[in-house]
Amino acid sequence: MAKKRSKALIIVILILAVGSVGGYFAIRYFSQGVPGSGDVVYMQKVSDFTGTVTTVDRYAGTVEAQRTQNFKKDPERSVEEIYVQVGQVVEEGTPLFKYDIRSAQNNIESLKLDIEGINNDIALLRNSGTSTEIQLQISEKELEVKQKQADINRYQQEIDQSEVKSNIAGKVKSISMEGGYDSAGQEIPVVAVTETGEFRIKGKVSEQSIGTITQGQPVIVRSRVDENQTWNGKITKIETEPDTNNENNYWYGGDQEKASNYPFYITLTSTKGLMLGQHVFIEPDYGQMDIKEGLWLMMDFIAYDDSGQAYVWSAHGNRAARQYVELGEIDEDTYTVEILSGLSEDDLIAWPDETITEGKKIYNMSEDA
Repeated sequence: MAKKRSKALIIVILILAVGSVGGYFAIRYFSQGVPGSGDVVYMQKVSDFTGTVTTVDRYAGTVEAQRTQNFKKDPERSVEEIYVQVGQVVEEGTPLFKYDIRSAQNNIESLKLDIEGINNDIALLRNSGTSTEIQLQISEKELEVKQKQADINRYQQEIDQSEVKSNIAGKVKSISMEGGYDSAGQEIPVVAVTETGEFRIKGKVSEQSIGTITQGQPVIVRSRVDENQTWNGKITKIETEPDTNNENNYWYGGDQEKASNYPFYITLTSTKGLMLGQHVFIEPDYGQMDIKEGLWLMMDFIAYDDSGQAYVWSAHGNRAARQYVELGEIDEDTYTVEILSGLSEDDLIAWPDETITEGKKIYNMSEDA
């Protein structure tokens, strides 16, 4: 998982690095291959590469009420007992109510007596002869036994499944012993359970990008009005059927052609400050919100000499020179390394490149930003 996240962040930071120095650097970078090629070495301030990372993959989302699971009554059965109360917190697997099994039990006993009588008839027929007509009667009786045994199995299944259990964790919203229908013609559930949590986030991902998200994946939800206002959560469900509204709501990446969108849902650790119906951004959590003490730099900036000492290409005056640095911890998730000494945020650095040599003239791209 760490490698996957690291690779994603490398792409993110590269894009940010290119975008932060203006069009000229972007053209120079992609036309000549790397910033360090040509007659000069293109450099930027360290601080340009150590800011907050914004992920490339971003999806549109909407705040909605948590899912309510309705446990409806089988119209052919009657409820014997309800185990829960309105407002009660239940876990997945908690028994909610039980159907009356007396009718099923009586039917089983009656069917068993019927089978016993039919078996007696079969025994009498077998003792009365071997004619074709008698054999036909025996076959008919045996088929009748099989049909009644199938009915017994069905009633036994009703008994075995008489308890209805919650398939979600949540709070009991409503109870109705008889069920039935409301004034709008909607069926009233025996028990309704609302998932734990005040709100959830519904997002959409295009069919081209659905493979980039997984159930259980941590995400960051951002306000569209103030991107510094965030909430944390994880993806709890990804639908396998596309949304009937076929608008392409994919925010970044992928083509812009019309494509099927698949809903996915996020449960948040806190919903404070959110409003029902609010539109938000959703992005995978790669650790971009983590604030570290000290100076952390992308590992790709670090080069090593023949003795294994770490250095970066930095600016001494207006010329390129090796600046040796002391390295600390490595963060595999963000593909960064801690710089303990030898470099500050105001220093100019370049991407390591074989064309860079000591004393080569530098061009400060941070002055163009």
